[in-house]
Amino acid sequence: MKKLDIHIEMDNGDVFDITTKTADYLLFEVTAQKHKWGAISENPARWEAFLGWSALRRLGKYGGTWEAFQREVDMVEGKQQEVDPTQSEVGDASLSS
Repeated sequence: MKKLDIHIEMDNGDVFDITTKTADYLLFEVTAQKHKWGAISENPARWEAFLGWSALRRLGKYGGTWEAFQREVDMVEGKQQEVDPTQSEVGDASLSS
């Protein structure tokens, strides 16, 4: 799973640039199942906004509920982090040489 860099702008003018972690994806999965939201492909805007909200809360930058975030957010824009093809993978044999 790739990390997602998310740019968030709130109605009050606050701007955040955050990066997701696995915990944010897992929270979305649990919440989506609980509320029967369906697949990510059916809810791409909700998925991206939820990941942003989850990351903001995890980082202590926003303390409101998901419902409050939906009312207070102006824009959420996510971008997958670029992968460095020269970076070694875990278990790469070249590291043990």
